[in-house]
Amino acid sequence: MKKITILIIAMVLVYATDILAQSTIIRKIEIVGSKTVKEENIRDLIKTRPGDDFSSSKLREDLKSIYKMGSFSDVSIEAEECTDGLKIIFNLKEKMGTGEIKFTGNKSIWSSTIQEALDIHKGDTCSFDTLSLTRNKMKILNLYKDKGYPTASIDAKIEVKKELANITFLIKEGNRVDIKKIYFKGNKAFPSKILMKKMEIGIGKRYNEKALESGLEKLADFYRDEGYILISILSHKTSFDDERKKAFIDVVLNEGPQIKIRRIQVRGNTVFSAADIQEKMFTKEGRVFNQSKFIEDLRFLQSRYYERGYILTRVMPLTDIDEDSGTISIVLEISEEELIYIEEIKIEGNIATKDKIIRRELTVKRGEVFNTQKIWRSRQKIYNLGFFEEVDITTEPGNEKGKMFLVVKVKEKRTGMMSFGAGYNSIDGFLGYLELSQNNFRGLGEFLSGKVEIGPKKLNFEISFTEPWLLDTPTSLGFSLYHTTRDRIEYYYKEKRIGGNLTVGRAISDFDKIYLGYKYESVEIFDVGENATSDVKSQKGINATSSMSLSYARDTRDNRFDASSGIYLNLSTEVAGGILGGNYHFYRPILDVSNYYKLFFKWLVLGLHLRAGMIDSYLPSTEVPVYEKFYAGGADTIRGYPERSLPSGATGGKAILYGNTEIRFPIPGTQNMLKGIIFYDIGNAWKELEVNFDQLKKGVGFGIRINLPVGALRFDMGYGIDRRVWEPHFSIGQMF
Repeated sequence: MKKITILIIAMVLVYATDILAQSTIIRKIEIVGSKTVKEENIRDLIKTRPGDDFSSSKLREDLKSIYKMGSFSDVSIEAEECTDGLKIIFNLKEKMGTGEIKFTGNKSIWSSTIQEALDIHKGDTCSFDTLSLTRNKMKILNLYKDKGYPTASIDAKIEVKKELANITFLIKEGNRVDIKKIYFKGNKAFPSKILMKKMEIGIGKRYNEKALESGLEKLADFYRDEGYILISILSHKTSFDDERKKAFIDVVLNEGPQIKIRRIQVRGNTVFSAADIQEKMFTKEGRVFNQSKFIEDLRFLQSRYYERGYILTRVMPLTDIDEDSGTISIVLEISEEELIYIEEIKIEGNIATKDKIIRRELTVKRGEVFNTQKIWRSRQKIYNLGFFEEVDITTEPGNEKGKMFLVVKVKEKRTGMMSFGAGYNSIDGFLGYLELSQNNFRGLGEFLSGKVEIGPKKLNFEISFTEPWLLDTPTSLGFSLYHTTRDRIEYYYKEKRIGGNLTVGRAISDFDKIYLGYKYESVEIFDVGENATSDVKSQKGINATSSMSLSYARDTRDNRFDASSGIYLNLSTEVAGGILGGNYHFYRPILDVSNYYKLFFKWLVLGLHLRAGMIDSYLPSTEVPVYEKFYAGGADTIRGYPERSLPSGATGGKAILYGNTEIRFPIPGTQNMLKGIIFYDIGNAWKELEVNFDQLKKGVGFGIRINLPVGALRFDMGYGIDRRVWEPHFSIGQMF
């Protein structure tokens, strides 16, 4: 039998002329040497098939594909003559599996931390060869360098047993090196102290090559933002002391002249005038050139075109620097291209959710001019439905020139939920609960929920339903029914509430809604203790409240579940009694506003919240019920104080005012599942219609948020500044 070998090192197929002269039809394909990797997986991967003509290019691609699997250390191909054609044989040599992985000599870094940095693990099949060993030695070495051990060295000892490679990494850490001194040469415009600060590395910090390289880039950017756009870092050198514990860094600069803007010209513009473009730019004639601001100007100009539908527009800056005069001339060459329209909007990825539920949130329509601002807002609104883990909006070329398809791609998350178990909150203590909820009922965006809570201080049954788009209009309709019994131990009475409410809402703009609601509630005050206040004793028995409410809400938050920018404003008023009936006659206006800002880093968020309200009877012969009054203190108002402990010495207040400040940040390594906060709360509730700023209570503290499908679990530790006591708080959902 005649046989030829196909060499893979040079990727050249060498074949016998006399064989190919007889037939170049491939009749059979054999896979040899595949033990762990399934043969069928290899056959699915390669393109060569029985019945194909012999193709050297196709076999080369097959070789590449098999190598890319990463499971084989050697691959060769042979061709044998067979009846009426050729037999192709893929000879494979699998990599060894990985057995035990051990580390010796590591004192400064835990073995578990080193293992996390590696891409090989105990039990991995077809994973070990010299390349993987070298690669992972470098990973350990880089880990040590990042930790300030630039002189570390890594070796390895291999023991092969039963086709498994047992690896022992031999680590010599060397000394941890700290930065002793940084010398700058050539700096005239700024002192060395300023340059060191801009590099964000300093005396006493660990020496890190990556941090040094990054610091030099930051240094150059600082110079360019100060007008020294010709800055050049000529060299940098690191030396160590004899014990190799201290690092000395020498940086040589050539600052060049400070450059001012001599002239700015705009060409190719028809949509915006040159004066309009330059008016909105930070970069202006006569100013010192600032590279970061100039880049921001270009991006802003580009975004203005995108919002007008010119999404193919290109803005090319042409610059001419005169070193002698220290000036720069800038020409903005604009290629506006054609106006782009939306030919069609496609919805992809939704399984349970109906297309119309997504489409009705879009602020762009078919046939409209492409507008990036509207598309961004559409994505925001779809995400805020709470039905999707991911929302992406992309484009595809249209069927006609000047048109594009808009593609909305979503990934659904679980919206139906049954939860049960036991929990604790600061108001009701320990609770057993069962809750069934569906945030996307029937795939129509409807909300349906039923809840049962049982505990020593609370028994609650509740059902609620909301239709967000009644009759396919931006009108919401919702109702809830409830039966709740609570033991108000701290006030020496028990209460039973049976009632329901009906709410109608209407969107009046993209960010604004108005709501009209009606509530009827029967409340029984019973088991009143001798130590109860006179207000409680006077309201013993069963009384009914019938009220209507009107509210206005504005919501510009980027994410209503975990906002990092935007505002939420709610202004409401409730009126009870009068022609509505019931035993109580009162009015209650409330202002609630929250603001969110991204701070120095995108992941650091400042949240500000203010709530103010009052309640009073409009008939002199009636009182405000104690269970309708305001209470402060606790997880949702002023942390560091017990629940409903304010106003002190009274059963509720007629006025309330409090504010909350939070700084929120993700906890590294938790994929945004855990977040930390620090907070400051201030406020109080007052028995009468008055606000005494001398009586404001203050609390500070810290907390953790655990993001779960049921909502954010909150744990806060608050220190009541006025009472000098720490108070723990547990709750579900964001405070604001």
